[in-house]
Amino acid sequence: MPYRIITVIHIGPFQIHTWGLLVAIGLFAGYLAATWAARRRGVSMEHLSYLAFSGIIGGVLGARLAFALQPSEIHETLQHPIHLIAFWQPGLSLIGGIVLGFLAAGIYAWRAKLPIRSTFDVAAFGLGPAVAIGRIGCYLNGLHPGTPTSLPWGIYLDGAVRHPIPLYESILGVLIFGLAVLLFRRRLAPGVTALCLVIAYLVPRSALDMLRASGVDGPNVLVWGGFTLTQAASLIVVPLLALLAVWFVLKEKGPALGSAAKQ
Repeated sequence: MPYRIITVIHIGPFQIHTWGLLVAIGLFAGYLAATWAARRRGVSMEHLSYLAFSGIIGGVLGARLAFALQPSEIHETLQHPIHLIAFWQPGLSLIGGIVLGFLAAGIYAWRAKLPIRSTFDVAAFGLGPAVAIGRIGCYLNGLHPGTPTSLPWGIYLDGAVRHPIPLYESILGVLIFGLAVLLFRRRLAPGVTALCLVIAYLVPRSALDMLRASGVDGPNVLVWGGFTLTQAASLIVVPLLALLAVWFVLKEKGPALGSAAKQ
């Protein structure tokens, strides 16, 4: 399909970088989605604002740290430690952003004495929109080129027709948001919705990493035994998250079963 890299939009004397613009719009859309969820979970808008601020700051920091500590970047980072927080330079890792973003939000929820598991459910509601819109910025900038393909929606990039990986992830973000709405309405045990949404991102994202190209601009860096950072993390994290979700469900059912047995 037709493809054109658009890194900058010129509006009069101003230059707007499309990647930064789409990431910012994605974060704002995620905040609006979390606002909808917060109103239905009784989280005040004041708490939500601080929660979003903590999550975004932690997310950006985590995304940069995860990028700067990758094998291909660690030498530069050791020589120039400022590389760890050089947010003005290209290079962010979404998996690092998710981990530290949720951790920062959890710390705020704990300090504010909010129900942590329910708070995570609200925060996770913004994951889908943030991914869906933010990855369009990657698409416009020619980032994350895929392996060659003959499919009709392939895009010409780096000398070949390739899988549009950022668009695949953008579609994944839309599906995750739809899943969030579905799970939210089912009133699952607190924390289960957040765990399911993170798993719903990590598993397909790990599969998509197999379609990412290597040896071209923006290579998919291998960090452990031939696995990418997301794949390596998912091998450990996904089973743990699944077990934690099962535990939350059983913990929720336990008191209900006990009450039924006494009747």
